[in-house]
Amino acid sequence: MAAELTAPSILGFPHRPQWGPGAHRKALAGHLRRCRDHAGVPSRRAARSIAASESTLSRMETGLAPLKQSDIEQLLDLYGVRDPRERERIALLTHEAAQPEAWQPFAHATAPYLRPLLTMEPAARRIISYEPQLIPGWLQTEEYAQTVIRAAHPTAPAHEIAERARLRLQRLQMLRRPGDAPVLLAVMDSEVLRRQVGSPGVMFRQVQYLLDLLDELPFQLHLRIAPLEAGAAGAIGHPIVHLRFFAAEYLPDMVYLEQYEGALYDEKPANSERYLAVLNNLCGVASLSQHTRSLLTEALTYWR
Repeated sequence: MAAELTAPSILGFPHRPQWGPGAHRKALAGHLRRCRDHAGVPSRRAARSIAASESTLSRMETGLAPLKQSDIEQLLDLYGVRDPRERERIALLTHEAAQPEAWQPFAHATAPYLRPLLTMEPAARRIISYEPQLIPGWLQTEEYAQTVIRAAHPTAPAHEIAERARLRLQRLQMLRRPGDAPVLLAVMDSEVLRRQVGSPGVMFRQVQYLLDLLDELPFQLHLRIAPLEAGAAGAIGHPIVHLRFFAAEYLPDMVYLEQYEGALYDEKPANSERYLAVLNNLCGVASLSQHTRSLLTEALTYWR
């Protein structure tokens, strides 16, 4: 009886298609690993039961490999998971995990290093981002995005640049979701508003778009601007994104550290908390959200 009481359960992770297949796959993968640990089944034996290698099982247990219903059923039998409610929820999550990702229609124009972030951000309860050079990608207009992408990829064909820009616009739709939309707290350096991307007209329309978004999404979008006077507190040269998820018991915090033509991801709790402290420090030196509108209005006048 004690073993049953302490057995891992997936019932706390709800079926939420709007969170995306990646979140369901990751939650289910971690649950399978916990079930194996609880049953005391060695990885070699578990892999053999589904005619797979240990490395394949490891990828399944970290959400990096597809999860087949037949394999999962065999593993659950091996791990002694008999509860019909657990099995039913696992089947539902497995079906959801197999659905296409929101970015897949743009796959050929999506950088591989960005895909894990695109996969997981729809399941975020809260996103904190810092951007030292540009308007954050979620908040860019199409023409601003195209200008930025063209500068980074000058030889890319026009249709690929256009698709990459459309993907950036599509990402914002998660903030418009009814019910459980993420909250985005975006911090950017004040110089971003004075750094010309494209023509002055592009900048004017971009700043006006930010003002419009603040009106449209007063509860889901919080924008703060860090002044140059922030000094060392704001001297971080690369974008940082910290995601905290719904159903956090099953989905650990994720940190995204962007580099030139690449990115690092970190889910270790100690590192996640360290970067969260960095972002909280940046929020502390940035303007309060209620002052952002006046700073944007000043920028609008600058580009008029």
